[in-house]
Amino acid sequence: MELFLAPSSLPQRLKSFLRDQGLSGTYWKKLKAAGALQVNGEIIQRDLLLQPGDRVSWTFLPEPCTLEPEEAPLSILEETELYLAVDKTAGLVTHNAGKERTPALSRRVAWYFQTHHISSAVHPVSRLDRETSGVVLFAKNACLHHMLSRNRLEKTYLALTLGHWEQPAGILDWPIGRRPGSIVERQVDPDGQPARTRYQVLGEKEGLSLVRFQLETGRTHQIRVHAAAAGHPLLGDTLYGTPGAPGRHYLHAWKVAFRETFTGRPVEITAPLPPDFRKVWYNKQ
Repeated sequence: MELFLAPSSLPQRLKSFLRDQGLSGTYWKKLKAAGALQVNGEIIQRDLLLQPGDRVSWTFLPEPCTLEPEEAPLSILEETELYLAVDKTAGLVTHNAGKERTPALSRRVAWYFQTHHISSAVHPVSRLDRETSGVVLFAKNACLHHMLSRNRLEKTYLALTLGHWEQPAGILDWPIGRRPGSIVERQVDPDGQPARTRYQVLGEKEGLSLVRFQLETGRTHQIRVHAAAAGHPLLGDTLYGTPGAPGRHYLHAWKVAFRETFTGRPVEITAPLPPDFRKVWYNKQ
């Protein structure tokens, strides 16, 4: 990674400069100890006063990966030295729970890192339910994971919901909490955590609505709970909508937007609608 102290800046201590970039004091010490930190091409082992125009560069420290890799293809949407964005298929978990060894996106990313000589553990910045498809973002080391997790990720989803929405756009502002007696299910709960979801109906066909949802908060099952509470559960959602419905719930993480760590560059990553979603919607008259 390479950054410059802007020519218009005042002189600044190196440690302070790195802290402003989001690097912790602990990580700064590790970089120094590993000889992975340079100023103007020279390895630095101590704090010093940077001058305007100085070039600061470092190599992120390698991390051991503890996941058992799973050899399987990945649909990569975007990759930089900082992150990897992948298009997850429906029916695949993002990460195994506990000692599970079922197919998981994180294990496939571990295989990709291994075969492409990327010395990093697997750090999912965002996670999706098993039946939800779309963009999942992975950081390439723990330091970046911490930074990206602190950044505001703007998440936009597309969903097929049941019924006609009286208001074509609005905000669902209902707190969400656990449903008593269930470790999985959530419900609208006045005593729950604040939850806000923006929505806009994009189209209607034969009792189905194509709806765009934008999360302002990130509660478990937030879109599914809010849509069901509004009287328009997701098509195929057996937990909050139609028990015994075939297939999967039709929710797709269409876009993730954020500002890139260090550069501030605006990033938008989108995942195309999967074939099953397109088939259901476009086959409607």
